[in-house]
Amino acid sequence: MLSHEQVQQIPKTTLSYWKHFQHKKCFGADWAENYIDQFDAIKDVYSSSFIYQATVLMLQSRKGFLSIINEVTNSKRLIKKHATTIIQSIDGMRIKTTLRVGSICRYYGISKDWYYRQKKKLICLKNPFKLCFRRHPSQLTLKEMHTIESIVSNKNNFGRTLTTLYYENLRNLKIACSKSTFFKYAKGVGYVKPTYLKRVAKKGLKANRVFEWLHIDITYVPTFNDGMQKVAFIKDNFSKAILHYGSTNQKADSIFIRNLFIETFKKYDLFDADNDVNILSDKGSENNGFFTQWIDQINAPPSVKKITAQTDGFPFSNSMSESTHSIYKTEFLKKKVLTNKLEHLKSLERFEVYYNHERFPTDLIGYTPMEILFGEIPDKERFKEQITAGRKERIIVNQRFNECYIVK
Repeated sequence: MLSHEQVQQIPKTTLSYWKHFQHKKCFGADWAENYIDQFDAIKDVYSSSFIYQATVLMLQSRKGFLSIINEVTNSKRLIKKHATTIIQSIDGMRIKTTLRVGSICRYYGISKDWYYRQKKKLICLKNPFKLCFRRHPSQLTLKEMHTIESIVSNKNNFGRTLTTLYYENLRNLKIACSKSTFFKYAKGVGYVKPTYLKRVAKKGLKANRVFEWLHIDITYVPTFNDGMQKVAFIKDNFSKAILHYGSTNQKADSIFIRNLFIETFKKYDLFDADNDVNILSDKGSENNGFFTQWIDQINAPPSVKKITAQTDGFPFSNSMSESTHSIYKTEFLKKKVLTNKLEHLKSLERFEVYYNHERFPTDLIGYTPMEILFGEIPDKERFKEQITAGRKERIIVNQRFNECYIVK
């Protein structure tokens, strides 16, 4: 760092001593090692105003880059997601400059070990997530992935919820994984959820037993030849089962609702029930008149009460009925308009079977509504052994896997 004139003034014995002095043996030499090794490069930077300004600008951009990355939530996950781009940038900078890998890694705010670990990572082209089966044996096997792909690509399953598809195939022993894993791989292999207009969530209630709360509401279903059909579903809150339904193209008045409940009470022996029955409906005129008169005249062991939803004394909504209407029109009919009344009645008959026996609501943990109605109890541990056995088996299969095309 001294000028030529300054060096000329130093005694030759001192210069010789400096030249032969072993600085590496001095305390703290390792701290200054990088500076000493790069001293010539540092001199060149300071000797050129352009290089100096460019270096300062690069350092400022690096500080801004690192400060942004460090403030981002899950910054490590973000860097890992873009690992390929970062590795390519480091390799390009290493080729075009004389900088070492460690120096470039520090510029990006990553360690040299992370660089080499990502650079040597194997990418499997047979895996939708590009993960090597042998290095990540806990993931689903290739056979399990193909099974899930066949499930979600089946045209008959289009529009059905992932929850229903999961529990249906879990019960049929076609899969043995957790629900979240199934969701992840289903989306990874191409599952597309139908988009419908979302309704604003309302405050619903939860029953503690079957037949404690019954829901009733009317919805309108159009047909091409026979006009608008009025449909009413009676639904049990606890089991989510459709107990009964009715349809008419005439006026859906209080007589229609009363007759529907009389048939329901006879069908399930509710006149002889041991516990009280509560009926929740909205403020429509069809839920009053002859219907309320019939409730007042019931002479049976249980007490039957009719309650109107979303009133001053009862804040809960009748969302249980509204969700059934939505499932019928979107998930089951897929927004299709039926031709006539006969086709409409057949669709209701088929929908009752689908909803009660083939659909698996999340809260029921793999049981159908009818199974809960007749005594089954939802159990979160129900499939634990099956899923655990599947996890152990797939680790063995993946560790032996040797069919993937590896990209290094």
